[in-house]
Amino acid sequence: MAASSQAAMAADWQYCLAPSHAEHKVYISATFPMHGALVDADSAFEQMLDKAGLRHDDVQCPRADDERSILLMLQYAISFNQENGNTIVHLPFEKAR
Repeated sequence: MAASSQAAMAADWQYCLAPSHAEHKVYISATFPMHGALVDADSAFEQMLDKAGLRHDDVQCPRADDERSILLMLQYAISFNQENGNTIVHLPFEKAR
């Protein structure tokens, strides 16, 4: 019974990012628990960027098995992009709520 309770509490986690290579920016969301199909977050983040009129290239929403792992992935993406001269733009993302 305990193993089944832990499995029910476990959730995949994601964050979304979309670079704008021309503007040397990367739009990034906060981390959030995953709900629905993997492509749902990608589509929702892209629609949010388009609606806001933010130029961007490909959208990606990496996932991880737990919150700690996704936070480490997010921190790495931020530092990698900063080291490569990109400005990080943190965006609120409704899917994250």
